[in-house]
Amino acid sequence: MDSMEKIKEVYNTFIYYPFIEPVPCQLINTITHTLNITLFVYSVLYLCILAMIGVFVYWDTIYKTAKKQSKCNNISKIMDESVYTETPYVYTIIIINTKRIKKLSEYIIKIKYDFNKMETSIEYGNTEGEDAIFQYRINDYTSVLEDINALEKQKTDLDVIVPPAKTVTKDAVYRAEKSRIELELIKLKNSDEGKKALELQRLQKGDDKKTKTFYDTFNYNYFNLNTMKPDVIDGLSTRINSNTYKYYAVDKDYKMIQSYTTSELIKFTKGYSDNVNYSMSIIDYIIFSKIQQDKNVNI
Repeated sequence: MDSMEKIKEVYNTFIYYPFIEPVPCQLINTITHTLNITLFVYSVLYLCILAMIGVFVYWDTIYKTAKKQSKCNNISKIMDESVYTETPYVYTIIIINTKRIKKLSEYIIKIKYDFNKMETSIEYGNTEGEDAIFQYRINDYTSVLEDINALEKQKTDLDVIVPPAKTVTKDAVYRAEKSRIELELIKLKNSDEGKKALELQRLQKGDDKKTKTFYDTFNYNYFNLNTMKPDVIDGLSTRINSNTYKYYAVDKDYKMIQSYTTSELIKFTKGYSDNVNYSMSIIDYIIFSKIQQDKNVNI
């Protein structure tokens, strides 16, 4: 068989015959004819390629269909839930300290997403005792730290200016003054304000990386619908995301709301607070569903 005949045979096997005979017939012909290793290998490769293309097309279609149905399903949920709420497309997320607050109305901070006006508003509530999560509260302890340092200096200066004397009189004065300073110092250091002031001092005197990390927690991010960009709640620490604090969605009477939309918004608010690259799918879904509902479009 010359080269032209080989080319013709390969053409007939892989290009011409597949379009006029079913694949099984081609396979039978290949098997029943005189064994040709080259043709057999090409036939197997051809079938493998067909199988791979088929599998790829099948799973690609399944993935795209599932993705489309999932997105449409989520948007439909949001639209359906908006029908049964007094304030459609307005969502209020509050954060409370579960150890101190028993009522949802006694929230620490409230984040309100208004998709009708495309506004995000921040409102502070009961912040008493929340020194660990507000930077300005920690700064208040600077004066306490100054008092502690002043007493420490008095104690040091006393040992230099009035050293223990050999006479009983001077020794008694020294001891009385030193005792007064030490008692005052111990009392201040053991107070809640003193302990927090010393903790702040420890952090400030630590390595730069640790101090920077401590102050970086006060960059609590939120998504601003007004600008459609990230924004920061000044002085609020992301330590509010610890187990001590809980996020809830509430209505105007501070009754808890549990739905697909509010659940996803809570996840988004918490996740976005320290990672502006957090998925914004729920924001996109709400905006899209609002537009579609305004146009009376069924999904």
